[in-house]
Amino acid sequence: MPSLRLSGLVRCFSHLNKLLLSFQLIVVLLLCPTQPTSMYVESAVTNGTYMLGFLSPNPGTNIPESLSIEWRSAFRVAVDVLNANRSYKFEPYMEDSDCTFVAAQSDASRMMRQEGLIGAVGPACSGAAIAAAMIFDQEGPAALVSFAATAEPLSNRTYYPTFFRTVYTDRHQAKAVVASMERLAITNATILYTNDYYSTNLASEINLTAGGVRMVLLEPGYNVTVNKEQLKTILNSLKPSDFVILVVQPTVAQDIWKLAYQLDKIRYPWWYFGTDGATAFDPINIDQGLVSALEGEIGLAPYGGDFSANSQCSSFYMHWQEMADKYPGLPSLGANKSRSYVPYLFDAVLAFYKVVDELHEAGLEVTRLNVFKSFNASGKHQLRFNGCTGVVEFDPETGARSITAQPPVYDLVSMTLHSWELKGRITNESFVNLLPLERPGSYPAPGQGVYDPEPSGHKKASGGLIAGIVFLVVAILVLITACFVYYAKKCNSPMFNRL
Repeated sequence: MPSLRLSGLVRCFSHLNKLLLSFQLIVVLLLCPTQPTSMYVESAVTNGTYMLGFLSPNPGTNIPESLSIEWRSAFRVAVDVLNANRSYKFEPYMEDSDCTFVAAQSDASRMMRQEGLIGAVGPACSGAAIAAAMIFDQEGPAALVSFAATAEPLSNRTYYPTFFRTVYTDRHQAKAVVASMERLAITNATILYTNDYYSTNLASEINLTAGGVRMVLLEPGYNVTVNKEQLKTILNSLKPSDFVILVVQPTVAQDIWKLAYQLDKIRYPWWYFGTDGATAFDPINIDQGLVSALEGEIGLAPYGGDFSANSQCSSFYMHWQEMADKYPGLPSLGANKSRSYVPYLFDAVLAFYKVVDELHEAGLEVTRLNVFKSFNASGKHQLRFNGCTGVVEFDPETGARSITAQPPVYDLVSMTLHSWELKGRITNESFVNLLPLERPGSYPAPGQGVYDPEPSGHKKASGGLIAGIVFLVVAILVLITACFVYYAKKCNSPMFNRL
């Protein structure tokens, strides 16, 4: 019996050991999956249909829903229009990348496993772009072209050799911000920024370019992106003539403005100057009461591209207007209004079509590798074309937009009830022109009239102040008269008796 029990125990442990090994194998397979590149076989697509990916910004912490919808629609509009006059077609494939490193990494990896994918547009956020660019290199190479990720580190070809962008980097935006500060006579400024790739990098670039500006890192609050008590302390520490430079994402800017409005700090400090993150939304899409209070606030926006001067751009917007029910989120149109990086998105999509056009003309296979080589100027010749935002060419040393082919252009914009209105233009880091500005309320900008460093508010506030002063003067006169009568009577003054 003991021997039988022993043999039974041995068999039992043997089975348990096999189960344990099987479990370990499953864990290893789950935690250490085979690299997709080993399963993907690079081959030309023979049916004339190629897959173009879009790492779409999902509405979340940093991107408002309206902006996310706008960009998704813009991508599909561009594919529709550009498919119409070609012998081949692009099939759009989307993955929601959000604005987080982890989410973008997994989404990019899933996208890279799609057969027929030749490259992708996006992401919009710099942090997500850093994560996705690493995947497109490790599991590629495949070209990744962003229309809004501006962080300077993405130009490092050692770490991100397959990343390109149609937008200019933060270094150029920082120079445009400083040029605006100089033109508007901004001497006292405070930079508010958050702990994300876009915000910290751009804030540092502005600080470096300006030669030292006060920087304050914002803390997140409860159910809101900004800590109200911290913001209150910051704003209370400012002088009436100070400027606040908002180097933040769109939703953070909106939260700051909401809290500032609650704290009665919209008209004080002198101005809130937003970078391209703060201006990357249409004012008509947020609370109009808040917009009414903010009317006149200023910021920097990427050049929107005057689509009326470019037939290709015009066709995008015309198609979008015709298909507005299918593709919601049509942005504000016209040369005087910011369009939230939409023209740069159009150019990113157009770049892939231009590459495939050239590969077809050269009789080369349309593969991920050949597409990447064309972007990287290691193919037949360097990619260069006229897009919605001017001449588009990529610097092979950085993957960034070439400033030699097209100098960077930014717009100084002012918030109105429905849009951001063009007030000035900065070309190649120099002001070209500046239209009259009025801050929220009724006072002109510095250098354009009487500069009143005191908090002004609206015209109603000025009228109330005058009325208050008149009332105070009358009250003082009444008080003096009453005192005179009292003391004269008390002292039995002859003058009083005669009265």
